[in-house]
Amino acid sequence: MKMKDINPSWKAKDIKLGCIYVYAGTMEEVRAVARFSCQGVWLERPDGTLISNGQTDIIPFDDVLYATNDEVQDYLEDHKVFNDNTLVKD
Repeated sequence: MKMKDINPSWKAKDIKLGCIYVYAGTMEEVRAVARFSCQGVWLERPDGTLISNGQTDIIPFDDVLYATNDEVQDYLEDHKVFNDNTLVKD
């Protein structure tokens, strides 16, 4: 999906840390982990890696979209799988 195809009402306003959103660049579910005034946010994938737009890890506010309930559930399920330590053998 191209940025011009994104409905303006999907763009997140008043981004809250810890909440689940969608990164418009890849349309993947992410969590906001840091916010930088007048610059953007750091967004984290379920596996804990930061999203990068190829130039920086700070993603512009306009590239952050609201997530649907299904997208939030997908993120939470993926996060649980990536952080499930029951498969690690000592």
